[in-house]
Amino acid sequence: MPPAQRHDGRGAEPDLPDTGSATVRPVEVTLVRPLRMEVLRQGRPPETSVLPGDDHPLARHVAAFVDGEIVSVGTVFPSAAPWKPERGDAWRVRGMATRDGLRGRGLGHLVLAALIVHAAANGGRFIWCEARIGATRFYTRDGFAAEGDPFILEEIDHFHMWRDL
Repeated sequence: MPPAQRHDGRGAEPDLPDTGSATVRPVEVTLVRPLRMEVLRQGRPPETSVLPGDDHPLARHVAAFVDGEIVSVGTVFPSAAPWKPERGDAWRVRGMATRDGLRGRGLGHLVLAALIVHAAANGGRFIWCEARIGATRFYTRDGFAAEGDPFILEEIDHFHMWRDL
């Protein structure tokens, strides 16, 4: 479950509090794409930072800021998992990225917690992702479990991972 929440006065959905010098908040998709490029799409054309689902009406793009600079990002939107297509309450996490040199400080967990809060507040009861093998420990710490065998996506080994909300 996400850390303690507070209401931010902008609507029914809670927002995450400041954590140390980091703040986490929803942002426009254009603000998450540069860090996606830097961390996840190096050497690829810029348009590869535009992900299917980015424009879904319920999509939420979240960024963690330190000293006014975006240092971690992620996106969530409704999407059935390939192995559970009947789950109409499923949401998918995509584009999780934290700037090199700042990983391991909990910034990604703050972003993921905000994505989970958004999914749950909008009827999500199941959340999943395609995690790079190197990120499976990150997701496991937030209650995700691996599903099935590893697979290759864009020349990188991945696992499907999921958890109930």
